[in-house]
Amino acid sequence: MAEPVLEREGASLKLSGPITLNTVTRLLARGRAVLEQLPPAATLDLSGATRVDSAGVAMLVAFWRQRAQRGHHLAFTGIPDGLRPLLQMYDLESVFDPPGREPGVGS
Repeated sequence: MAEPVLEREGASLKLSGPITLNTVTRLLARGRAVLEQLPPAATLDLSGATRVDSAGVAMLVAFWRQRAQRGHHLAFTGIPDGLRPLLQMYDLESVFDPPGREPGVGS
């Protein structure tokens, strides 16, 4: 199984590979540390994610909450089509697709 990669590119993070129960523990610690280094308005690009399960969704929400607790913003881009059913099931579209943006547009 390929290992996920979390890279910082300026005010953005890029997450690639599988984001699953088997990989989130390793990603969580690294992600939380890197999120602290980003400016108040940052993005997390998910276009390289090959698979995201419910544990991956929970990790992404934890990242979003970490930023929100400090009054900072984290926008998600490149949301894979395979992630959309989970977002709908958990009623998280508003977190991943902010108001005023059509789902999938600009992602």
